[in-house]
Amino acid sequence: MILYEPPTNVTTAVQMVSWINSTTSLWLFQGIISSVFAIALIAMLKNPSNTPSKAFAASAFITMIISVLARVIGLVPTGFMSIWIVLTGLAALWMYVEGTQ
Repeated sequence: MILYEPPTNVTTAVQMVSWINSTTSLWLFQGIISSVFAIALIAMLKNPSNTPSKAFAASAFITMIISVLARVIGLVPTGFMSIWIVLTGLAALWMYVEGTQ
C-alpha cells in the first residue's frame, strides 16, 4: 500500500521540492519559512543594539522576501505570503511609532 504516488517526470530540484511540498499539503515550506522567521528574530534580539521593533521588522522583511519568492515558484499559497506582507507593514508602522531609526 502506497500512501503517496511516487513522483513522475521529475527532472529539476524545483519539481522535486514541489512534489514533496504537495505531499505535505503545502505545509513543508510554510514551516520552513516560519522557522526562518523565528530563528532570525531570536538571533537579532540577542544583539543589544537592536530594539524589539527593529528585530521584528528585519525578520519580517527577510521572511516576506523568501515567501514572495516561494509563491512565485508555487511552493506556498497566496494567503501565507500575504500574511508576511501585512506583518512587514505592521512592523514598519511599529518602528515609525516607536521612532526607531
